[in-house]
Order: sequence, then C-alpha cells, then structure tokens
Amino acid sequence: MANKKENTADWILVNGTLFETQEHPENNLEETMKKHPQFVINFVSCMAVLLLFGTGALWAQLHPDVGKWGYADTIFVNGKVVSMDDDSTSVSPGTIYQALAVKGDKIMKLGSSQEIRAVAGPDTRVLDLKGRTLIPGIIEPHSHMYGRAVQLLDRLGFKYPPEGVYMTEATADPNDLEKTQAIMRDAIKDAVTKVDPGDWIVLNLRRHPDEPTLQLQLWGDTRRLTNRRTLDQWAPENPVLMQPGHRGNINSKALEILNDFLPGYSESIHETMHGDVIGEDIAEIGWVGSQEMSVITWQLFLEKLPLTTLAEAIRIISEEATTTGITTFSSRIQFPKIMSGYATLAGLDKMPIRFSAHYEIHRLPTDPQQTRQIYRRTGVLQGIGNDYLWIDGVASERWDSRYPESCTGPDTVAPAHIKAREVCPQPGELPWDTLENAAKSGWRLAGIHMCGSQSTRAFFQMIDRAREVNGWTLQDVRDLRVTGEHCNLIGKQPDIIKLLTDYGMILSCGPDLVSESPAWIRDYGDGIQEFILPFKTWIEAGVKLVGQHYGSSPPFNKLWQAVTRQFDGVVWQPDERIDRVHALKMWTSWASEYVLKEDQIGSLEEGKFADLVVLDRDFFTVPVDDILKVRTPLTMVGGKIQQVQESLANDLGIPSVGPVYDFDDDEIAARYLQ
Repeated sequence: MANKKENTADWILVNGTLFETQEHPENNLEETMKKHPQFVINFVSCMAVLLLFGTGALWAQLHPDVGKWGYADTIFVNGKVVSMDDDSTSVSPGTIYQALAVKGDKIMKLGSSQEIRAVAGPDTRVLDLKGRTLIPGIIEPHSHMYGRAVQLLDRLGFKYPPEGVYMTEATADPNDLEKTQAIMRDAIKDAVTKVDPGDWIVLNLRRHPDEPTLQLQLWGDTRRLTNRRTLDQWAPENPVLMQPGHRGNINSKALEILNDFLPGYSESIHETMHGDVIGEDIAEIGWVGSQEMSVITWQLFLEKLPLTTLAEAIRIISEEATTTGITTFSSRIQFPKIMSGYATLAGLDKMPIRFSAHYEIHRLPTDPQQTRQIYRRTGVLQGIGNDYLWIDGVASERWDSRYPESCTGPDTVAPAHIKAREVCPQPGELPWDTLENAAKSGWRLAGIHMCGSQSTRAFFQMIDRAREVNGWTLQDVRDLRVTGEHCNLIGKQPDIIKLLTDYGMILSCGPDLVSESPAWIRDYGDGIQEFILPFKTWIEAGVKLVGQHYGSSPPFNKLWQAVTRQFDGVVWQPDERIDRVHALKMWTSWASEYVLKEDQIGSLEEGKFADLVVLDRDFFTVPVDDILKVRTPLTMVGGKIQQVQESLANDLGIPSVGPVYDFDDDEIAARYLQ
C-alpha cells in the first residue's frame, strides 16, 4: 500500500480506507461506489458525523423553545399580558407577563419582553404593545348573532324578504292597547294595497322607547293584541305575520301555508305553546312564539337561498363580532338552514371565530310524537366537529320562559292573574319529554332557558328521572356540565343553591338588569328583587357562573353592569356587585368550561390556541365607569389577526384589517350613566 499514489486522483481515502479508482476521472466516484459497497457505508458515516457536529454547534446557539417550536411567527412585547389562568373564585387574574409569542395557531411562550424576543427569527412579526393590556379572547356563551345575517342578504344578491313579501314597521302606543291595535290595523291594511293577493305581509311592531316595563311584550305574551280572525278581516287574501316581541300572531292564510310547509305544525304548536295549560287552541287563535316566527323568516323565506350566500352572510357578521373582542361564541341551532350555513362556512375553512353549537332541531314544528323521540334517533353528537365548529349538546328555549311567564311557583306571592301567567314544566309536556329522552340517550343538556326558581327544581327532577334509567351518579351529571340560561328569577334559596352546586350546573346569565326588572317589580312587588341575578351570592356559594349577551354597544357594558349593578341611574341590589376580575372570568376562563374547551381556550397559556385581544386601556385599573369606554382594537383568533383598527395598526406598523367599529362615548354615557 505504501507504493500507491495516495495523493493522486486514482485513489480515494475515506475513513482510513484507501479505494482505487479507474483511469477515467469522470467515472471515478460512481464506479468506485458500485465496486466497493464498504466505500458507500464509510462515506455516509463520515458525512453523518460532519453533519452531526455541524448541526450540534448550530443547535447549541438556538433558544430551547425555538428548537421545540421553530421561530415565532408573531410576538407581542412591552405589554401587560394578563393570562387569566387562575380559574378559581379568587379575584386574581392569574399570571401577568410582559410579552407573548405565537407559532402557527398556538401560544408558543409567555414571559418578559427579553425572553420573548429570544424566540424571534428574521421573519418574525414583532408588535410593540407600548404598555397596552392584552387578554384572552372573549367567549360569549349565549348569543344569537347569526340572526343578523338576513340583514346582509340584499347586498349579497338575494332579495330579502323574497319576492311577494312586504315588511313594514310600526311603533306601539306605550299606554293604550286600543291605540296600538289601531296602529296595527292601519299598517296591515296599508300593506294590503301594496301587494298582490297571496303575497306575505310581515309587520314588525316595535316597543315605544318611552315604555319602561315591557307593556307591548306583556300584551303579546298574554294574547291581547289580536288573533287569527281579526287579522283575517284586515288581510283576507294575504298571509300575515305580526311580530311584537317573543310572541306574535298569524292569520288563516299563513296557518294554511305553515301546515303545508311543515306537516304537523298545528299539533306541534299547540303543545309547545302549552295550549292545554292555558285552555286555548293555539293554532285556532293564531298565536305564535319566537320559534314559529323564525320558521317563517328563516326556513320559509330562505328556502331557495344558496348555502354559499348564507355562509358569506354568517362570515361577515362573525367578522364584525371580532371588533368587540369575541373569539368564540355559543348558541342554539334551531333550524336546518342555520346549521347548513355554518357547516358550509366551516367546510370552506372561513370561520372567523369559533362556534360551540347547542342542537335544538326539535324546535322545527312537526308531529309531536316524532319530536319527543328525535334525539334517541340521532345518536349522541356532542363533541363532533372541529376547532371552529362543534356540537356541545341539546338546548331548549321552551323549558321556562322570560317575562311574564317565568315559573317561581310557591317562592313568590302575587295577585292571582299574575301567578296564572307562570308556565311551569310538567312531565308529559313536549319540552319535558323531549329533553328527558335526550338525557336518557346520553346527551348533554345545554342552553336550557331556565328563568324561575320552580322551573329550576323541575329541571333537576327531570334529570333525576334520566339518572334513574341510566344509573348515573351525581358526578356523572357534573361531568356533563348542564347549563341554564337567563336565570332572571332563579334566586338564592338554600335548596336552589344546593341543587346548582350538587349537580354542577353552569348558569349563563346577563346581567340583564334593566329590560325585565322594572316589570317584575311592578307585578310582584319589591320582594322580587331578592331573586334577580344574585351574582355575588352565587359565586361565593360555588355556583358556576358565566355571562351572556356580551358585545352589544359598548363591548364591555355587561361587565360594567355586573360590577356596578347599575343602568339608567338605578342601582339594583348593590350587595350583589362583583369584582371586575370575576366579571372577566365570566367571559374567559369560566366560559371556556361552558363550551367544553378549557384545555384549548379561555386563558393565555403555552400550547393553547392563540385567541387574544388587545385593549385600548387597562380594564383592571381604569375608573369603574371607564369600563364602558374599553375598546378592543385588535383581535387574534388561532394566530390570525382577524381585525385591527387603523389607529392601532399605524402604531404597530402593520396594515389595518377587518371591519371598523365606531362607538359614541357621549351617547353611551347618556344611556348608561343617567
């Protein structure tokens, strides 16, 4: 071997072994590899060692989190990043950081600005908060925001209402039923002159702004405004829908259409509207509830609406919700059209925010006996879906109802005609049987309207009937996380508190202090105030509490009401005020349990979805009335900025994105701080 020319092109030395090449240099390496397999092995080994040492040296220079995640896509620095990772009933918001890093759709790291800058690479977007507060995205547990989608259809090329429908509005007289009936009559008769026979007429009768105690709603809910025969006289050749609030009226032409469109409609509405209890034939008098009114405006009027058009309308209103900081919401899905619209949008991968949906398909009127069994036939679907749309249970608006029908039973005293309005659930009724069968099948019951103390007791009686069949323990029920909505008169009686805590019910409540409270006090007296949304008592007793109806103008108005118990200059039960941290937990960490996603959203923690909101002022330290001025100029969902207002975008050095919001602080002050 010593005589060989080791430094010529005829030889290759690899890993201590000398390989002889052929005379033609252009084929040397290729031919050597063919003839000498050991050469290949040694060559690869050598290169692996070189790569290992080279990569190891480079790896040693990288931050460990970069080794785990790669470089961050976006970092927020120099802020007050409030994690809300304390989900207890303490007033601690959890850990507070300076900065946060996002990779893909997840939170990569939280820490000081220096620590977070260390995971930034050459392409990382760096957003300097300059002291601004950053919080988890808002989770709105009870919002029917999709209802506004129909308002966008005209601009998307679909005439709404469709051809042959005339919609008009009128304002009720706040003090005179007969004058209000005359207003209705004149509006409908005028509409008849503007449409052809057979065309629909829809009258939206609005509450007068000076009416403080829901007088119009009371007239509608107690069947005093009008009836089918009267509407027939005003519009004998046109189907009519008159909408004054939660309850409305239709005429004979409309009833014929509904029974043809939904076979079994008359039998269904008689049961769902408690016809046997109130002693009237509901279909005969033409009385309809919110569900039946929505059947007309959603299912019937939108029968020919392309699903892609509906999906686009839903996308737009969902995108608008991000301007108030909402990143996830929950609601009832009553109709196939709504579910189809969301499924289409999710299938296109264009959901701007997340949606936790309660299925309520039993609200579509049909044969009542079929309705009772529907959830036994579907299979248990809760949990099905993806990160942006999932089914979380079965809901029911008609378990209990809001003013004037909430069921308090023996807990309250009022004149006989007031107590007679209370509608209390009973076994054998359609809503009771449907929910009981759903529970027996294993469904979670969520989004159940539960407004009175006695109806709450009845709900747990129904759950116990399902427990007996299924062999459930109380822990099994707690694991389901059943929910009750609105809560207006559930109250704080010891047995109610025990039921709520023993069964682990989550209450989703306003605070809706102004819309119904004056009416309840007028009808039941001052003693009813003890029943109205005792938030502090509930929290201290360990009742699970989340908010609802967040996002109306201004965005943080419900949190302000929970903290102040105030509206229009009136303070309702000041002893039930809660801390502002508790109020925010109702729409973040606590609300994440409601939508069954506490491991993924609701707080800012490594590995959770990057759902977050930048505030224009510090919610935690501003004077209490300035909570009404808090705005959300940036919202991120799953690592994607869904909206950033121009003023903040300019400061951050990025383009503005999404819809523009506009709130009038003077108007807000006049409305809330009188």
